Amino acid sequence: SKCVVWCRCPPPGIRKSNYRSDGGRTMMSSKQNRNGDGVNGKKMEEELVEVGDYFLEKDEEDVKEVSDDEECCLDGRSVGSDNSDRPDRSLDGGGVYMLGRQYIDMDDFLLKRQYESSLFWFTYRKDFAEMAPYGITSDAGWGCMLRAAQMLLSHALRRHYRGPAWRPPLPLKARRAEAFVSALLTWMADAAHPSCAYSIHRMVAAGLPLKMLPGEWYGPTTAAHVIAALTSGHLEHSKQLTTHVASHGALCKHALHSLMGPDVLTSPDSLSHPLQITNAQSPPPTRWNTALLLILPLRLGLSSFDHKNYSTTLAHTFSLPQSLGFLGGSPRHALWFYAANADGSTLYGLDPHTVQAAPSLSPSLSHHRPIHLSDDYLRSVHTTKPAIMDVTKLDPSLALAFYCQDHADFTNLCTSLQNLNNSCTEQKKPILFDVVERLPDYTNVTDVMAELAGAADSFSCDADHLPAGRREDDNDLSDEDDYVML
Repeated sequence: SKCVVWCRCPPPGIRKSNYRSDGGRTMMSSKQNRNGDGVNGKKMEEELVEVGDYFLEKDEEDVKEVSDDEECCLDGRSVGSDNSDRPDRSLDGGGVYMLGRQYIDMDDFLLKRQYESSLFWFTYRKDFAEMAPYGITSDAGWGCMLRAAQMLLSHALRRHYRGPAWRPPLPLKARRAEAFVSALLTWMADAAHPSCAYSIHRMVAAGLPLKMLPGEWYGPTTAAHVIAALTSGHLEHSKQLTTHVASHGALCKHALHSLMGPDVLTSPDSLSHPLQITNAQSPPPTRWNTALLLILPLRLGLSSFDHKNYSTTLAHTFSLPQSLGFLGGSPRHALWFYAANADGSTLYGLDPHTVQAAPSLSPSLSHHRPIHLSDDYLRSVHTTKPAIMDVTKLDPSLALAFYCQDHADFTNLCTSLQNLNNSCTEQKKPILFDVVERLPDYTNVTDVMAELAGAADSFSCDADHLPAGRREDDNDLSDEDDYVML
């Protein structure tokens, strides 16, 4: 027995806090109607009833919000709290840029809310398999950056396997049967199983070579390298997706061309020193064998985010079709940011600071899909409570991410980033990062300096050509007068 009520708010007698929006429909459990009982006072079996704009949240005792004492607050409230009563600012200042889209008017805002509710949301979990020998069974209070990394990675995989316009099915039964949803929730599940390639256990293991222990806070750069390590070792799609973490605050095209596929760029030797110019250039390859997940760790300020110089430019990166948002937040409070107001004043993200039960293994299921995709687990990976953060509270350390399907997509990204840099230069603002053909090789600088020093030693002055009153034996003629090392 199903009823369909097309409405834009929860039906009378149902608390709005028990619902969340997804795709313009409302889903509530028929056993949790206004009276708490089913028809004729009997408990009805778990069944979804479509009633408008919201998905029924899990029972309150199953979801624990982290207290204000444990975590910082953004915008004067806990990031995990409901922001629905706040005045909406998303249409101020030219609309919103979100993952390659722009939303301007009110109709666009409804589309924005629908797409937001389809994003995958990964949070703290409790009661997962112990991390031996540390005795850890929950990442509450320390794993927020890793959870934000899971969200960023999940959207990259979503783009890779299903494209930018795809959305998960609304009915739980159809969602459970969808191949990508089933695979993704298995990969991200916190279980000590080989199929759980991006579990908190695997992420912590990848952090050990980076001198990070379970229970320690990760930064955006470390989380980026964890993603790179896990994607390279995941056999299920390691031959389809390559992750590159750019360093030195620059995107080097040559490094990317050398990385992507067997048609490696056959370029001349790298520069022997910064002063050498090499005219010979080999054309870059026009075919890549894999797609690219590009992550650029940045620091945009010293002790605080330099919002006067960077906020607008950072917001415009969300407008690029290749955008995957960025990892960031405030100190000890990481989020995955996926959108920003066009004027750069406000950021929108998914906040992992909610503790939920870890999914369970099911021995009866296949080896490749061992996780029980219960209704609770399927509901727990979506939310309609995005974190809304004033850009002035952003920590200066962050990691931008982009997804490029092929070489042409990467070329388009480089062109867009260069145009963004040119715009910054015209406005006399600093750029976010450089886009260069290749990085100079500074490994042979010692040899260069020795060569220049030898040239200085061999330099001799002809006394006949010295100005009057100045001769080689004058005391005031020093080595610095002959040669100045810059």
